[in-house]
Amino acid sequence: MKTREKFLHGFLFTDMRCEVCGREARKLYPVLIEGVEMMVCDECKKFGKPLTIKKKRVISKQIKKIVPYSRDVFQNMDRDLLPGWGEKIRKAREARGWSREQLGAKVGEKTTTIAKIENEELRPPDKTVEKLEKLLEIQLFEKVEGHVVQNIKKKPLTLGDLIKKDE
Repeated sequence: MKTREKFLHGFLFTDMRCEVCGREARKLYPVLIEGVEMMVCDECKKFGKPLTIKKKRVISKQIKKIVPYSRDVFQNMDRDLLPGWGEKIRKAREARGWSREQLGAKVGEKTTTIAKIENEELRPPDKTVEKLEKLLEIQLFEKVEGHVVQNIKKKPLTLGDLIKKDE
């Protein structure tokens, strides 16, 4: 007997045999029988739930254009924490008679995080600092003047440049 090869719904089938009864068939149907996808003949398709095989689409990959980083990341950094901010937070908390647990609950931070903030082992995020300022009625940020940073393209040094530096 010759081996027949045929493509059906994008799949290659040889001998076109039903996976349930084993009979040769001209057309096989995709069905789901007890959670298993099977290709079955016309008579056996009643034992399962018919499946529809969707044609695969070829999705073209969009190539992203790489743009050099042009935004100044320091542009919005116009404030910084005051020196001794941890001690300031601790004194304000103690003046209100709150424990670290109570302050943490009010700010939404863990007790260990509050302890690390007070010991200045952890710099709190700006949102947390704003919550602490409002809750403890203290000022923790100071204005910082922006510095102009220019992109200077450096040329590689030549031997002549090194000699000029020594003179």
